[in-house]
Amino acid sequence: MNLNRRKFLQNFFLSAALLLLTVDVFADSGELPEYCSLQGGLTANGVELLRTSGNPDLDRSISLELSHVAKSLKVFPGFGFYDDADGPNAFAIDDSVIPNTQGTVIFGKQLLSDELTKRSSGGLAIAGIIAHEFAHIYQYQSGLDRVLGRLQKTNKLIELHADYLAGYYLGLKRLTNSENDIKVFLDALYLRGDTHFNSPTHHGTPFERKQVMLEGYKIGLTNNTDVHQVAEMGMELVKGM
Repeated sequence: MNLNRRKFLQNFFLSAALLLLTVDVFADSGELPEYCSLQGGLTANGVELLRTSGNPDLDRSISLELSHVAKSLKVFPGFGFYDDADGPNAFAIDDSVIPNTQGTVIFGKQLLSDELTKRSSGGLAIAGIIAHEFAHIYQYQSGLDRVLGRLQKTNKLIELHADYLAGYYLGLKRLTNSENDIKVFLDALYLRGDTHFNSPTHHGTPFERKQVMLEGYKIGLTNNTDVHQVAEMGMELVKGM
């Protein structure tokens, strides 16, 4: 087993949250859009949502990470996997697929494999991506996605704000684990930045994504546990970009 993968499993193996799907959810086939805040729900986008990554140990470790992110961002979405063979990705939707949850986060199995096998400390990159998707759930529930969406014709500000909240979570996480190296998540964000300025799916440039993530990270290091205040700070930051 890859050393970084083993370390990730050891760090989060102790218990499991009740966020993973308990049943498989099926939808008609179709194409997924090229942005991570999925609009229109599962059926409209043809997603088969799976309850497992295929690795029970990894499922348990991810489930504990989910509980930490949920507690930090004050959201409780459902979570499942899907076959992202057409391109590694993860999504958030406003639909509540799992009873007693609000919203749903969908993580690609190929994305999961890539982060664990191609990066050092891949587990931290996975934690950052999960936090980014949970940040979209926070946006849905607070209405901030609509506020930011009215400011630009692209998804840029929505995505950057999610990067900010993901950075905030990793800052909080660093307070309890001094070995966490956020460079791996910065690298992951950089690779997912783009210069498609007029595209509705524009996420922000590589530099912008790293910049806002680091600003959120700094706030997390202050041990600020008021996510609503932090979200407002992130709003003010991205509005100027």
